[in-house]
Amino acid sequence: MQQANRGLQRCGTAAPSGRAAAFVQLGCRSAAARPASRPSRGDVSVRAAITEDAYMVLGMAQCFKKDGGTLSPVLVVEPLSASSLECLANGARTSFKMVTGVTYKDAMNRNRAALPESFGTALFCENFAFRCEAAARTWQQSHAQENLMDIVPLGKARGNFNFSLEDKRILNMENVVSDSDNIKQDLSIDVYGRKKADDYAAKQAAESAVKAEAVAAQEQAQKEEDDLDALLLA
Repeated sequence: MQQANRGLQRCGTAAPSGRAAAFVQLGCRSAAARPASRPSRGDVSVRAAITEDAYMVLGMAQCFKKDGGTLSPVLVVEPLSASSLECLANGARTSFKMVTGVTYKDAMNRNRAALPESFGTALFCENFAFRCEAAARTWQQSHAQENLMDIVPLGKARGNFNFSLEDKRILNMENVVSDSDNIKQDLSIDVYGRKKADDYAAKQAAESAVKAEAVAAQEQAQKEEDDLDALLLA
């Protein structure tokens, strides 16, 4: 405060007093409390870093590649999230033949020495590093660390899951959409109720046709009866 007053006096300005002095003092304290500079957005870490020894799971999935009219089997190494492994442990059908617990460092380095021998010929999946980081973060949650890490301990492997090839995973599958597929899809996602309205209209038309046919038959029978009466009276 005294320094601020002396600075004002040097400039030929009278030092403030009363409430004005209080405002000057408050401004000096606020300026002193502010940091010299604020960190940029690039300096702020949005997510906590994953340690190299963090636990995660890799699985070996039985996939297929389409080559002409035939399917060729391909083994693929993929990271598993905590919820995915929990589903496998609960008996869900899966294309994973085996899973293993590894460290985040070994997974990111694609260290085959840390994997079971059966993983030796398997290919690493696309976007492997990105998927490793995403899967590893799911293992940082308290539920995963307290309840799921014993499903396959670090350094161990497990393969007694509900393995199934009923729904084959085809890596290079091309989805070719035909006109008939578009029609089926249009009917299945008809949020405006067009199909329901059309069905109702068709039902109404059918009922009207039946009624009209019954009326016509009744009128024909009545006409024939009238004609017969006319002949008898003639």
